[in-house]
Amino acid sequence: MIVTTLEESARYHVLGENVKKALEWLKENDIRKMEDGRYALDGTVLSKTSLLDMNAKEKQGVFILIQRYTTRSIDDCWFEGHKKFIDIHYVAEGMEYFCYTPLARAGKPVTEYDEVEDDFLYNRDYETGVLMKAGDVVIVYPEDVHMPQRRALVPSDVVKACIKIVI
Repeated sequence: MIVTTLEESARYHVLGENVKKALEWLKENDIRKMEDGRYALDGTVLSKTSLLDMNAKEKQGVFILIQRYTTRSIDDCWFEGHKKFIDIHYVAEGMEYFCYTPLARAGKPVTEYDEVEDDFLYNRDYETGVLMKAGDVVIVYPEDVHMPQRRALVPSDVVKACIKIVI
């Protein structure tokens, strides 16, 4: 897991061309002015819902999920892990507690692999938590089991981008 700010994120361009494109896209676009949904890096709306089939996701290579939500208690959140995508989480407004556990210590998934959403869900206490505020970025790889959307002390209204990059 990599934790940084959008302002300092250029040092992570070395992680690959798609990571570089995604971080640059975040710098050039104000996601607070965009509607919720899934977008291509060129701004094309891929879906107004939260779902795209896996073939569409893999063909796209990189896509952005814009979402608004109110953070939740730990009892209403979940740990997730992925097989096919890197996630770049960026908070544009609000704050959330972003929790992490290495895959090697996450235990057995409590769900079967979901091909459409590219995820397993886990029940586990976290090992590390990061308070994400506006401007913060977290990059997670398939070996990084993570829990987004958790409230810190009080619920917070969040505007966030989760950029998915196929590996």
